[in-house]
Amino acid sequence: MSKYSVSPRTSKIVTIAAIVYLIVFFALAGGIFNALIEGIAAGSQAFILPTRSAQTLSETIVFVFILFIGMGGALMLHRAGKAVGSKTQAIFLASGFALIGISFMLGLTLVNLKG
Repeated sequence: MSKYSVSPRTSKIVTIAAIVYLIVFFALAGGIFNALIEGIAAGSQAFILPTRSAQTLSETIVFVFILFIGMGGALMLHRAGKAVGSKTQAIFLASGFALIGISFMLGLTLVNLKG
């Protein structure tokens, strides 16, 4: 066993830390502070506020899911570069671009609904 080997427990901790980091990063990118400050001040029970200056917490959660869908597409494209067979590579490329396109369209639809 080399001195640089990683134990399974360490790799689980690193995986959990990476997932928590991504969730926090995407929550910040999705506008969690705006939702906490402006969404509560608006006092609306609507799922989507029809203004671009404020958003609700549910909008932020939807934006985080959209960002995760896009990240999944980017990971598929990354896996396509490592694929050995051309059929596997084509499947990864198609699904990666499809996921990125879906996340792009969902994001634009949500922004369009806001007004």
